[in-house]
This record gives sequence, C-alpha cells and structure tokens, in this order.
Amino acid sequence: MTERGEISRELVRRAAIGFPFGAALVYLVFLLGGLFGFPAPEGTAVPVVTAAMAERWGSPITAALVQFFWSGLLGAVLETAEVPFRLERRTALWSGVHFLLTAAVFSLAGWQCRWFPYRETWLCLLGLLLLCYLLMWAVRYVGWRQDVRAIRKGVGLPEEPEQPDCRKAAPYALLAAAVELLLPWLLRLLDARDVPVLTGIFYPFLILPLFCFFSSWSLAKRCRRLWLVYPVLCALLTLPCVFLLYNASALFQVWVSAIAALTGGLFGALWKKSRK
Repeated sequence: MTERGEISRELVRRAAIGFPFGAALVYLVFLLGGLFGFPAPEGTAVPVVTAAMAERWGSPITAALVQFFWSGLLGAVLETAEVPFRLERRTALWSGVHFLLTAAVFSLAGWQCRWFPYRETWLCLLGLLLLCYLLMWAVRYVGWRQDVRAIRKGVGLPEEPEQPDCRKAAPYALLAAAVELLLPWLLRLLDARDVPVLTGIFYPFLILPLFCFFSSWSLAKRCRRLWLVYPVLCALLTLPCVFLLYNASALFQVWVSAIAALTGGLFGALWKKSRK
C-alpha cells in the first residue's frame, strides 16, 4: 500500500472516531451548564442548544440536529491532528495547514450554532483553540521525535544511543514548567480586569487538565516507571502561581493537575501494554 493510501485510511479512521466524541463533548458542555453561558430556548427542560440557534432553525430539535453535525465534524477534524506526523516530509507545514482547517471548521460551526454572540467571543475562543492546539502539538512533537529514534534503531540505521528515561522525560518537564509557571502570567496580561475568564475559568478547568492529561499519556508510553513522578511534578509546579497570581482558593489546581496527569499516565501505560 502506498503512503498516500495509508494516510487516507488513517484520516478516515481517526475522523470516524472523532465525530461522536466531538458531538458528545459539545452536548456535555451544555448539559454541565456550559462554558459559554448562553440562555436556553424557551420551553426546553435541558439546554442543549442556544436560544439564538433554536430561533434561527425554527425549533430546538432541528437546532440540536444541526449542532450534532457541526460539533461532530469539529471533533473529526481535531482527531486527525496527529496524521501530519505520519508523513515523511514537511510535518510542520502540514500541521499548519491542519490548524487552518481546524480554525475554519471551528469558526463555521460557531457561526452556524450561534456559539459566538459577539465578535470578541469568537476571537477569544479561537485564540484559546490555537493555544490548546500548540500545546498538544508540542507534546506530540516531543513524542514523535523519540519514536523516530526508536524506529531508526529498530531498522539498523545509524542513530544516537538509546536515551535513558530521565532524558526522555526532560522535554515533558520543561513543557510542564512553561505551561504552569509562565502561561498563567501571559493569560493574565490578556484577561479582563473585572471578570478574569482566561485565568479564572479556561486555564484551571480546560487548559491545565488537558495538558497534564495528554502530556502524561505521551510520557507513560515511552517511560516505564518514571512517569509516576510526573503527576507530582505537575502538582508542585502549580503552587508558585497559586500564591503569586491567585490566592489560597486556587489550591484546587494542585489536585486538578495531579489527577489529570495520573489519569493520563494510567491510560498511556495501559495503551503501551495493549500494544505489546
């Protein structure tokens, strides 16, 4: 099978997996009260679409079906983010193309589903999407580089000696330090003074757990036992910003990061064991 055929099959496979997850995640956000704070349509017990969307499409049921399609399509696109790493050349270029496609689908989905009541809302969420994308791309890139070394060694090509687990874990530790020590300060500079949504909601409840989960997943697939230290490191790295940028009420971030990293590491270890 040619490389193009393998990539096509991988795209279809990942898109099929991502579609239901994307739809389920969007509806879960609405069922939990939503990160967007949109009012529910009149006459509905459970808000699964915005009132503006229900008004546009004529009924909440039709609006829910339309939202199901667009949120599923967004999930399918996001799930294919790792496919560029399977290409032999121009990985960064195709990753950039994939992000532009993701941003386009996200913008169209938000416009069709009325997720963006204001232009500023769209720009803010698009910026957060870019941030999450870059973080996940960095985690995947670190793992991809280590996989390339292992593949070259397996086929007998000249490559540097096998790295110990401590050296494999070092890039993940540096990423964690950047995300937990520097990123909150950057978000605070961009945040609103009256209602700090970026540092008060998006960072502790979305960015931080997602990063800890996926970075620990990637680390556990490449290190046998050292990944068990990673949740502790993630928890400790949250402390400086808790006391310098927030206050004692933000100590829950310690547990959020630790639990997310521990859960991701367990999934990564199980995935590695099942592959063997």
